Parts: sequence; structure tokens; C-alpha cells
Amino acid sequence: MYRFSLYRLVVVLCVITISYTTVRWWQLMFGNDSGSGQPFQHTCNMTEPYRHELERLFERVHRLLAQHGLTHFLCYGTLWGQIRMARMLPWREKAEFCVLNDELMRHEEARFIRSFLANQMEIRYIHSEGIYRIFANEPASVTLPPFVELIVFQLDETQRMYKRVGWKRRILPPHCDWTPSLDCFPMNLLQGSLPSRPLGPSSYIVPMGGIELQKYHYPDNWWKDVKERNCNLN
Repeated sequence: MYRFSLYRLVVVLCVITISYTTVRWWQLMFGNDSGSGQPFQHTCNMTEPYRHELERLFERVHRLLAQHGLTHFLCYGTLWGQIRMARMLPWREKAEFCVLNDELMRHEEARFIRSFLANQMEIRYIHSEGIYRIFANEPASVTLPPFVELIVFQLDETQRMYKRVGWKRRILPPHCDWTPSLDCFPMNLLQGSLPSRPLGPSSYIVPMGGIELQKYHYPDNWWKDVKERNCNLN
């Protein structure tokens, strides 16, 4: 009979942990969890009411971040929407602001979260990804409620680059050239007076050069204008 022992259990757990860490390291080094670098592969499956709800929630989040004096700018798919059609892309279920960790650290986290709750918004922090995810508390006019993400970046003064935070990235090499999942971009894109650009019914801050940020977050296809099926991008 195969006897149980604490030693064997510890060995098995160590092997599982090492295997999982190796797989995640490989995915983060050579994959991309945030969707950057991937071609647009969706149809326009979000309705106009959904997009209106998303734009409304996005504006509410913007106003609250402005009240806190936090730098927040369009990035990822939301920046693509501004560049391509000055609206939310009709196949996206969420919208993104990128924010700066140094500024967030100057705010008491409990008070920051309470301010969203007081404005009828639910907010939760995803520690592994370094993302705040925000939903509206009141009933939406659509079946699936939209949400907004605040994607947190930290300045690396040595490299003069901003890079993503989140505990799963801390176990990886910290250099931008070695770890694509850090989604690095140069600090000069946030220097000076940042411009505002229209997105839906409102205008929002964008990084310097607009599309320049996408050259870093979508290095393999930022120049491509992929035509979506069932879409009328007007």
C-alpha cells in the first residue's frame, strides 16, 4: 500500500507551485492578458443602448477622478475608439482610463473607495492585474451592465518608462524590453499640457501624440485598420 507522508505532500505541492509559476511566467513573457498586440476579432455585438450606458458611466468616473485631482487619460481600446471614430467602439463591453500609482498613493484608499460608493458606483481592486473595476450601482437599461477599468501605471525613473503594476508582474524581470506584459511606454508621453479629444458626448485627456501610446501597447498591429464584420463605424 502506498503510504501517505508529509514529505511526499510537500514535494507534490512544491512541484505544482513551480509548474504553475513557470506556466504563468511564460504566458506573461510571451502572451498578453490585457489584449494589447492582438488584432480586433469581434463583431459589433454591443447595442446602442449599451454604448450609451458605457459612455454615461465613463463620464461619471471621469468627474470623480477630476474631483480627486488624479491624472487619467484614454488608453487601450478606449483610445482606439477616440482615434477611429471619436466614440466607444461598438464591440467593446468596457472602457479604460489609465492612472498613475504615485498619485493614487497620496490618497487614503478607504476614502477613495467611499467616494465611489457615495456616488452610486461599485469599485473593486484586482491585485494581480493592478486594475480598479467600476460598475454603476443603479439598475441599468441593458441586460449586462457595462464597466470601467482604471489601469494603474508606475513610473520607473531609471528606465524613464511607465509600466503596469500588479503582483503577478513583480515576479518577472522588471526591464521593459524583457517583459512585454509590463506594457511600458515612455514618460515623455505624459509630459507637458496633455490635450483633450472628443469621445462620445464629452472630451477627455489623451497622451501626447495620441496614437503614439498605441505603438507601445499594440506593437504588432497598431498601424492596421481592420474592418469589422457587421459594423458601421460612423
